[in-house]
Amino acid sequence: MRLDVESLRAFRAVVDCGTITQAAVQLNLTQSAVSWKMKRLEERLGSPLLVRDGREVALTELGVELLEHAELIVSAHDDAVDSLQRSQLEGTVHLGINDELDADDVAMLLARFRRRHPLVRLHVRMGLSGSIAQLVRGGDLDLALIQVMETQQRDRVLWTEKIRWIASPTFVLDLTDALPLVTFGPDSSYRVSMFDALRRAGIEHYVAFESESSAGVRSAVAAGLGVAVINERGVTEECPPWEIAVLEADMPTASFVVRVNSRSRTSAVRTLVEEIGQMLR
Repeated sequence: MRLDVESLRAFRAVVDCGTITQAAVQLNLTQSAVSWKMKRLEERLGSPLLVRDGREVALTELGVELLEHAELIVSAHDDAVDSLQRSQLEGTVHLGINDELDADDVAMLLARFRRRHPLVRLHVRMGLSGSIAQLVRGGDLDLALIQVMETQQRDRVLWTEKIRWIASPTFVLDLTDALPLVTFGPDSSYRVSMFDALRRAGIEHYVAFESESSAGVRSAVAAGLGVAVINERGVTEECPPWEIAVLEADMPTASFVVRVNSRSRTSAVRTLVEEIGQMLR
């Protein structure tokens, strides 16, 4: 019996994501391709690995055992490939990142880049997209992975997503009182859209809590301190969409982009831009 690495990678992704559909997105494959890999893996083992309940999946006893081996095999394979592909690229790259990105995705991206290009020194700064964009424009950063409401001509768009209102499940709108807001502070790119929507709806409001981190905003919302605006991937069970039709109307779409300082033209910068595009697109 032989187990191929890519089938094990697909199996691991399905377990991590919870559905074949999401695993296909993560692996940049079609859903049928992931399903075929899973079917081939189960045929070679002669037993099911997953129990399907609607769109969700759960591990069988054999699946639990195989997952331990899959983690080791796939990681060892990727480490070997990265080691053999190590480049002689040198230099220092100053990178800015918006903190609304998934921390695990960012960590995996940066770790892989360092393994492939050990002679490149990375300096990473995380913050609000507006502040990071200013640092790129001023030359303090070589490039940035940020969220913007309006793209620039040179931006490399990775994906777009809706901007949503969120509130605690226990939050109740009281029209006799001003609406408490949780915001990312005065430099947030959401601020104009948020206040414009409230003004159009004629809803009195005040800022109750400010935080420059998405984790801080979500924590304040979950605690019931107010409502907020956040990108769609920031919606959680503790901070579900606050679906008020008069506010949802005309909310903008945000784009996650790679923005490069026009003066940063080194090979190290260009390589990092390409790898960001490959991994996060």
